[in-house]
Amino acid sequence: MLIKNLICLVVFLSLFVYADLNLNEPYYEISDKILAKTFPARPNYETISNCGKDDDILKIKYIDIKPDPPLKGKEVYIDAAGYLKETVVKGSFVDIVVKYGLVKLLHKQLDLCDEIEKVGKQCPLEQGDQYLQQTVELPKEIPPGKYIVDANAYTPDGRHIACLKATVVFKP
Repeated sequence: MLIKNLICLVVFLSLFVYADLNLNEPYYEISDKILAKTFPARPNYETISNCGKDDDILKIKYIDIKPDPPLKGKEVYIDAAGYLKETVVKGSFVDIVVKYGLVKLLHKQLDLCDEIEKVGKQCPLEQGDQYLQQTVELPKEIPPGKYIVDANAYTPDGRHIACLKATVVFKP
């Protein structure tokens, strides 16, 4: 079913892209225009953005990644800082949705404490300034395309901690 949906999506996007092209041009010029439109040299969006609200428990000061946008098969350095208005305790969770273009690949709820231990932090996260510096190696086998990740963190009683949205286009 997923393959069928991907095929339909590819056909739809192909028709959409071709509708904007002059089909009297040579094939190689059309191919270059499709690639330029599908994978622009400079994306017009932030790779990671704060989609939180003023009343979130975590006030994100900044999130920087290098290189931006990330490249498959390369390391990505993440530098982030924020301020926790209150202590974040065990039982807090992160709701993650990963999309490949318009197709939802994954919707999962993860234990926040388990996830922060992977970056050298411990629960509970005490109120106050928080910093994260982390290097992550991206696999070179990532299929080309646009990936969108939405992450919302909540306390055990359902109060909103933070929201992050990541959009990355991996070129062929």
